[in-house]
Amino acid sequence: MTLKEVLGSVKDRQIIVIMKDGRGFRGRLLRFDDETIVLRDVFETLNQEVDEKGYMFWRRVLHSYLVINTQHVIRVWPWDIPA
Repeated sequence: MTLKEVLGSVKDRQIIVIMKDGRGFRGRLLRFDDETIVLRDVFETLNQEVDEKGYMFWRRVLHSYLVINTQHVIRVWPWDIPA
């Protein structure tokens, strides 16, 4: 499955994007193309901010949207996966 196929299936849903540097972003997928992912209502975390139970500390990003370069993305998954 390609990144475009995955992103196409989760448009307008909350997703998690993990970057090569360990930074994570959670937000609603607004749009995407071959080079960028655009999220809105974004929260950010660092990989060092994970507690002993695996929970992350999420901080709200104060911009209206976030543009991510897909070359730096290592993981993407829907935030609303049922437990």
